Order: sequence, then C-alpha cells, then structure tokens
Amino acid sequence: MRKYTDLINENNDKSLDADILVIVDVQKVFGKFIPVDFEKKLNKYCQNFKYVYQIWDSNKVSKPSYKFDNQIRTIRKNYGTKFSKKIEKLANDLSNKYPHAQEGDIFEVGDNYMVRINNNHKWFYLNDDLVALYKELKGKKVIVVGGADNECIEDVYISMNSFEINAIYNHDYIYSVETSNQQISTIK
Repeated sequence: MRKYTDLINENNDKSLDADILVIVDVQKVFGKFIPVDFEKKLNKYCQNFKYVYQIWDSNKVSKPSYKFDNQIRTIRKNYGTKFSKKIEKLANDLSNKYPHAQEGDIFEVGDNYMVRINNNHKWFYLNDDLVALYKELKGKKVIVVGGADNECIEDVYISMNSFEINAIYNHDYIYSVETSNQQISTIK
C-alpha cells in the first residue's frame, strides 16, 4: 500500500468527475470545526452526483445531522477504536502482533476488518455497514469530502483505497480541526 501523502500528491492530478460522492462526518456535533454555511454549499455540490453516501460518526449522536441532495444511504461508523473494549483489545493485539504494519494494511477480525492508519487513530475499524459499502464501491471512482482533515476523513480515504476503491479528495469541501470561517470563501 502506498503512503497517504503519496496518494494526496497523486490526487492533485486526477479529475473530480464521478457519479459517486461520499461525505464524511459533516455533523452538527463538529460545528466548531466546520465553516459557516459549509453544509449548504456542500448540499449544492451534491447535486452534481448521481449517488451520495453519507458516513457519519456515532460517537456522540444517534443519527446523522443532515440529509443531502441525491443521498441514497447513510452509513454509521465509530470513532477510532475507543468505543468498545473488544475493538480496543483487537487494535492492541494487532499492534503487538504486527508492529511493522504499514498504513493501509487490512486485517480481518471476525466478520469485519481493521485497517492500519498512520494518524492519531492508528487503526480504523470497519463495521458491517462500512464493509458492505466498500464491497459495493470496489473498483469505482468516488469523490470524498467532509472532515476532519488528517483524522476521520483520512481513515475513510485510506481504508477505501485499501479496498480497491478509487477514492479521490475534493479539497474544496474538506474541513479540518484547524478550519476557520475565512476558509469558507474557498468553497464554491
């Protein structure tokens, strides 16, 4: 698996034309990081796609905050591995058993998977719904937007590429934990 930074650089030369958009963690609970009117501008961008999937973080909420145009499905994910002692133990066991695992390496854990990530999460757990989505999107070109840059969106992006999904960022619609309201002017 190639490094995340290599994929980012390669990504800059790729076309953003696709039928599929995946939105990651655009939720009210992350409002302090999301620029003003980001979700409205993102919703307008959704109109360019035939299929919109929303992956949302269930760490502090029980349902997605928004319904976007052309959205056909929402997919729940969990933040990192700290949401379950069982998953945390699996992550620790994988770290001990495979100390030299590379970013993007996939490990089967029961019926699901964990992917090695080189950000502050270290591992990304793929629940049943994410596994089903990834199998459905395998081999397809997908534009990925949302947030947060260098965190959850990176988990999704790396794991998608690991599952042979041609995931490409549109940096115009990505927020980070460092996002300011001034950045909204770069969003079309």
